[in-house]
This record gives sequence, structure tokens and C-alpha cells, in this order.
Amino acid sequence: MLERLMKQPVMNRVLYALIPSTVFGVYLFGLRVLAVLLMSNLAAYWTEYLFIRNKKNGKVTMAVFVTASLYALSLPPTIPFWIAMLGAIVAVAFGKMVFGGFGTNIFNPAILGRTFVYVSFPQEMTIRWTIPYLWTDFPGGLLRWAPPMAMQTGATILSVYRSSGEMLSSFTNAFMGFVPGSSGETSALLIILSAIYLIITKTAKWQPMLATTIGILLFGLIFYPHANPLYFLVSGGALFGIVYMTTDPVSQAKGKYAIWIYGLMIGFLTVFIRRYSLFAEGFMFALLLTNAFMPIIEYALDKWMARNKEKRA
Repeated sequence: MLERLMKQPVMNRVLYALIPSTVFGVYLFGLRVLAVLLMSNLAAYWTEYLFIRNKKNGKVTMAVFVTASLYALSLPPTIPFWIAMLGAIVAVAFGKMVFGGFGTNIFNPAILGRTFVYVSFPQEMTIRWTIPYLWTDFPGGLLRWAPPMAMQTGATILSVYRSSGEMLSSFTNAFMGFVPGSSGETSALLIILSAIYLIITKTAKWQPMLATTIGILLFGLIFYPHANPLYFLVSGGALFGIVYMTTDPVSQAKGKYAIWIYGLMIGFLTVFIRRYSLFAEGFMFALLLTNAFMPIIEYALDKWMARNKEKRA
């Protein structure tokens, strides 16, 4: 298997950045998190291999493990293995390979796979969550397979707020990550530290992170004037998506001005969908919609800038 891999140091650094969130996810929800991660990566690897096996010097990219890992960590820890594997296959096959493989995809593959699972299996994605092991219960899930059935819940921060207008937990717990949620998305602290690492190592750009953060905070104030916008920023999968999904070098906006439109548009759609749609979490739909519209927006921007340059000349 190793001889079939294409070396991509940038993708390796993304995987390194995911290690703290992965370990913390295991601590909160048990060793089953690693099993979901393994199943997703195996499914993604073999899917890409089937597409490139007959190509000359065809090798599986390290990017496929980034896609599979991001996708797996965005799933509930209770997700059935076969659903996790099916979503990973869809992420690679329909989010990447149908467009021609690495470097040619329009949509973020990991988010595409999660959206497919979210729409196709809503009960597993919106009802079956797990109450994390308390931070005082060391070693938490590090030596356990999964929390017992008694610790399963349908309540998450966003779902509770939508139904009752009340906060499920304190801001501190939400920021630290001691709340029900996806395997690798709960701890805002670890995600922020990973973002710093990605920026310092020049693995990811800071502009889409900042633009999307500003968008979520700004429109959070507009649509939820009586709520703390920071609370919604650290709740759900928004911050995880800001750091790892909006910075995808292939599907993100490329232009100097387009990248700010890109981030603000994701932020607006995230809050708008959370506020007015049936879905408690809006980031994944926001990113896919923005991915779809950015090519025409960038084209229009290029035309506008070229026209202004001609006028000045």
C-alpha cells in the first residue's frame, strides 16, 4: 500500500494538525472514534485506488487521507461503520474523482460526503449523539470502547437552542469541548491551536479563516441579536469547518478579493440556514453552495477588474 502513495508534505501537516482533536475525541467518546476513522480511511483509499489503478504511474494521493479523516471526525461517534464507509466512498468518488482527481474538484470532498450522510441518514446524524465522559473521569474514553447506551442523547447545543432558546452548556464547556457533538469538532481550543500551526507552517491561508469567522460573527449578531455570537461560533461544526474546510487549496476561492467574498458568503449562509431552515447545522450546506457559486463570482470579478484597468489606462 505504501508504494502506491504519492508524497504530499502539505497534506501530512494537515493530518498532524488533526491529532490533538482526534485524541481528545477518543477521550470524550471512546476508542470507537478510532475505528470510525480507520474504516473511513480504508474506504476512501480503495475508492481512489480503483479510479487510478490503470493510469500510468498512478498513485493514491495523501490528500485522500485528509478527506477521509476530516469527514470521519465530523461524524457523530455513534455512526454505524457501514454508513461511515459509504459516506467516505461518496466523498472521494463524487466529490473528487468524477471531476478528474486531485486538484480538479469544485466541491470540498469531505463536506460533500458528510452532507450525503446527513441527508440520507438523518436519524443517525441528528438524534444519536453521546454525552461525553466528564473531564474528571480520567482516563475517559482512552481505555473504553464507547459510552454506554444510557449516555446517548439527541441534544446538542444548536438543537436545544432552536427548540427552547436555552443554552445547553456554559460557554467555557462549549469552548473546551465537553459537550455532545461530532468526534473531532467539539473543542474550539484545540481547533484554534491547530489553526495557528497550519498558518505558521504555511499549510493553510489565514484569509478564508478570518473572513468566514467575521461573517459568522457579524450575521450572528444580525440574526440572533440577543445571543452571544461567540457561543454560536464555537458550537456545531462551524469552527472545525473554518479551519480545515474553507482553507482547502483546491476548492477555496483564489482571487485577492474573491477570498473575502468567499468567507463572508459562507458565514452569511451558515447563520441564515441555522436560523430559517429545518437544519440545526448550516455550515456544510453553506460551504457547498459557496463552492458552487464562486467560479462565476470570480469570473465576474476578473472581468470587472480588467475593465477598470482598461479605463485607468
